[in-house]
Amino acid sequence: MRDFMLSNAPLTRPRRPAPKRQMRERRTAQALILFGIVLAVVELYVILGGL
Repeated sequence: MRDFMLSNAPLTRPRRPAPKRQMRERRTAQALILFGIVLAVVELYVILGGL
C-alpha cells in the first residue's frame, strides 16, 4: 500500500526550463529552419536545372 501511495505522488519538476536550455533550443530550432530552407532551395535548383 505504501508503494502505491508513493507512485502516485506528484513529481517535482521545474515549470520553466533554464535560460541556457531555452537558448540552446532556440538555436537548434533556427538551425533546423535554416537547414530546411537550404534543402528546399537545393531541391528547386535540381528540379529546375533538369528541365
